[in-house]
Amino acid sequence: MGPKNVSEIMSRNVRSVQRGTPLLDAVKEMHLHNIGALVVTEQGRPVGIFSERDLLKRVVATGLDPRGATVDQAMTGKLISIPPDEAFASLCEKMHVGNFRHLPVIDGERLVGMVSVRDVLGVVAREGLGAAAAIVTGRRTGGSRPAKKSRKPARRAAKGKKARKR
Repeated sequence: MGPKNVSEIMSRNVRSVQRGTPLLDAVKEMHLHNIGALVVTEQGRPVGIFSERDLLKRVVATGLDPRGATVDQAMTGKLISIPPDEAFASLCEKMHVGNFRHLPVIDGERLVGMVSVRDVLGVVAREGLGAAAAIVTGRRTGGSRPAKKSRKPARRAAKGKKARKR
């Protein structure tokens, strides 16, 4: 059976940078560790996230010079996170609806992990698509149900409408 909650699939070795870190240092950190996002902290507390998408949208697309900028200028400041005991299905829904590729896992005010689309796909790879869908929807897998018959003709007849003959 697949994971029941976020803590079962999250990465615990989360990379972070302090607010005010030079942008190029943050990008080098991401490259060095082959990761797509860093949590930005201030006095040990998570205050934002800097991702590959932020690099493209807020640096490359706007022409911001990365040599003189800090991570604060490109990060997403409104930090959306998830608790470690959140259900796997809820995580998938939140990532899908919010279009998130990375979600920091925060317990109280403490950063305890990171969940990425890669982590979710790992579940699909291990459990199979049908099993992963069952985890998300809460439905059993196995047999298939026969398709329901359409009730439209019965409704038309009940309303007194006749079907046209051709």
